[in-house]
Amino acid sequence: MILVVDDDKAFLEQAQTILNRDRQVIVVSDTDRAFDLAQHLGFAVALVDLDLRGEDGFALIRKLRDTVPELSIIAISSAARNLTREDATKLGVVEVLTKPITPEWKPVVEKIRAMRRTA
Repeated sequence: MILVVDDDKAFLEQAQTILNRDRQVIVVSDTDRAFDLAQHLGFAVALVDLDLRGEDGFALIRKLRDTVPELSIIAISSAARNLTREDATKLGVVEVLTKPITPEWKPVVEKIRAMRRTA
């Protein structure tokens, strides 16, 4: 399963459409809800927007890394190009994707999802 966390409803709808595979994509805008779902539903991959309102994506990623270390996390942001690979590694994400979402995201997410299943 794939979890997508973003506070932009239009983005979540696009993510649901582009990434959907066998209805295994869950989209949420609330970080508390995302954290709760991640702890209990066994997601392979989480895509987390770094620019969330309220608790930012960086804080959510840190909580997820500490609590669900087997979860592969992809950072997403319209400003992701400012996040270096070194920063991403320190943060604990496996990939950084720059918005807007495009169909090219799907093979990247699927590759990471497949790696998680075989690990």
